[in-house]
Amino acid sequence: MRIIHEISPLFSLGESPLFSPKKDFVGYRLEDCADYKDDGPTDNVRVLFYMIALIANDSFDFFVNNSPATTTRAYTLGFFSPFHLFGFQKRRPPKGLCICFTESFIHQAYQSGPFNRDFPFFWNNENFYFINEENAKVLLHLGQKILEEYENKSPLSAQLIIDYVHIFLLESKRIITSGNIIDDYSVDNHLLRQFYTLVNHSNPLIRSVETAAGILYVTPARLWSVVKKLTGQSPSEIINQRILSEAQSLLTHSKLTVSEIGFHLRFKEKSHFTRFFKNLTGMSPVDYARQTRS
Repeated sequence: MRIIHEISPLFSLGESPLFSPKKDFVGYRLEDCADYKDDGPTDNVRVLFYMIALIANDSFDFFVNNSPATTTRAYTLGFFSPFHLFGFQKRRPPKGLCICFTESFIHQAYQSGPFNRDFPFFWNNENFYFINEENAKVLLHLGQKILEEYENKSPLSAQLIIDYVHIFLLESKRIITSGNIIDDYSVDNHLLRQFYTLVNHSNPLIRSVETAAGILYVTPARLWSVVKKLTGQSPSEIINQRILSEAQSLLTHSKLTVSEIGFHLRFKEKSHFTRFFKNLTGMSPVDYARQTRS
């Protein structure tokens, strides 16, 4: 797990061209991150500050607190706090905006008010909200005002940012509490959530698309089509990543031999397990165990 204490290092995750000229607040347009280098998914990150993202397209997959993936769409409102352990993968150039602020910013802005009580959505497990275009326009307008003041050199900009962020949060609260949220009951998304739950929690581990499809009462072709469309990965890739994660955990934390771990994960031969592991990591299980256990 990677813990990020300050805002600026957040942008180094994808070698983003952005940086934070202020320590307690940063705002940016997601379009400005569209061309940053993407080396694949970023996993197990905990930020010790607060983030708000208003994402206008299906550009990211987020994995929060070990929950199944949430794929963003137009318009997705997300809140993150030090409570959230998350990973993400960029699927396509993003659109929208993001603002980040620290505890010191909160103390400046809400000296007399209980921030966490007033805005509890920062501390929920359900931290993504799909909102309609009308409400999104209100928040995007406020977000634009925040970014304009962030880029402004006026002596009043700091106070205006605080005020606009407060209004943004109040509008978000009104949207969320008034029930103006679009519930995603689509059949495809329901199937995807079932698939992630099955892969992540089955014991013994799911090892094939055919097995997963049979348990979920769909054809392998339909499961492949839905998962690929919504995640950009095939069901086999997701299943293999889960097997690899279990193998890495056992190699790091157990006293089992490589042969015993391969047998536990139902590989017929040690050589099959070694080939599987090396294809995904670039090193043998023996080398990985030696490196991590030392």
